[in-house]
Amino acid sequence: MDLKDWIATDLDNTLFHRSWGGEDAVVATWHPAAEGEDRVPSSWIRGSTHRLMEALGRSFALVPVTARDMDSFSRVSVSGLHLGGPAVVANGALILGTDGTPDASWEKRMTDLLSPWEAELNGLCEWLIARSTGRARPRLVTGPGNLPAYLVAKAEDGWWNSTEGKAVLGGRDWAGCKVAVLGTELQVLPPGVGKHEAVTEVRDRFFGGRPPLMCMGDMPQDLQFMCLGGLMAMPVGSVLERSLT
Repeated sequence: MDLKDWIATDLDNTLFHRSWGGEDAVVATWHPAAEGEDRVPSSWIRGSTHRLMEALGRSFALVPVTARDMDSFSRVSVSGLHLGGPAVVANGALILGTDGTPDASWEKRMTDLLSPWEAELNGLCEWLIARSTGRARPRLVTGPGNLPAYLVAKAEDGWWNSTEGKAVLGGRDWAGCKVAVLGTELQVLPPGVGKHEAVTEVRDRFFGGRPPLMCMGDMPQDLQFMCLGGLMAMPVGSVLERSLT
């Protein structure tokens, strides 16, 4: 079936959860398997959510919109759901086509955009490693051409909102980047990199300008791309739901 209508959805904490979702939960992602060893599940989709998405997937194209990089996204495998492409990966630094490979024109556009930011992102990462004194674990997420696409730093629950964490956040000029604390994780995105920009491109390139019927997400930052859809959906109890109520 040629699906003209589509749904754009975040994955982690929207559809997928790190904790086991009960007897009817379906494996969503896998840890990388060492040579000679079996794969081990790393997250699950609850049975009721899986049945809903499976039903929607019969009538609508399901387009993942995720911060996962290519390596992490390659470990997404949900029985009964086609999530391979089109897809927005690495917070929009990569778009995968219908064949699941990076879209060449978007890759060129992002390579041109990110090349001038390579030194700046490396410098921010090194500074954050030194400044957080082991309390945060910064790393650069790879985008097109092995260029850093954005910076992410995980810390203990609540640390970014502590006095020490706030001092780190306020102790640097972030050079015009978009800076957001998402639970235990800090994300620093260069201008022009984002889910909204990439979902707009997917809309125009793969669906003839037709907006998504529905957008799903769990964080306030997801609202930027969710506003592109006709309907919005969010998990009950998510950070986004709490921020609106």
